[in-house]
Amino acid sequence: MADVETTKRLSAMRQIKAAIEHLYKGQLECAITLAAAGEGQLPESTVEYLFRLLRRLRPQEDFNLFINWLKHPSGPDKATISEFEAVLIIARAIQKFVAAYEASCREFNEFSDWAVAQGHMPRPIIEPRYPTAKKPTTAR
Repeated sequence: MADVETTKRLSAMRQIKAAIEHLYKGQLECAITLAAAGEGQLPESTVEYLFRLLRRLRPQEDFNLFINWLKHPSGPDKATISEFEAVLIIARAIQKFVAAYEASCREFNEFSDWAVAQGHMPRPIIEPRYPTAKKPTTAR
């Protein structure tokens, strides 16, 4: 395999897309870990996005509980992760990506539609003014 030249933007996009693929396969641990990594790479923005909204509305809630459980040996040995939890973390990553770059992509838009159709989200997570990303030349 050849070396890969990348950027934070491209890396975050790839990780979020991979998280979506893992979610559809039922691999929720992988989906959460990849979405959280992608979200963590993204720069802050002045635009409101899901994670900021959640923290503002419920400051006492630990919205990184499963992310941290998956990353560290501490805590109980077993956990039950819901599909909704994985969807929420992927949605956080997508919204932060869109807020940071004012762009989306087909996979993000399809995920948004799927999340609404499944009843996980009350409305699309991507604003209509960001229908597609400016596709990087090295994207898969």
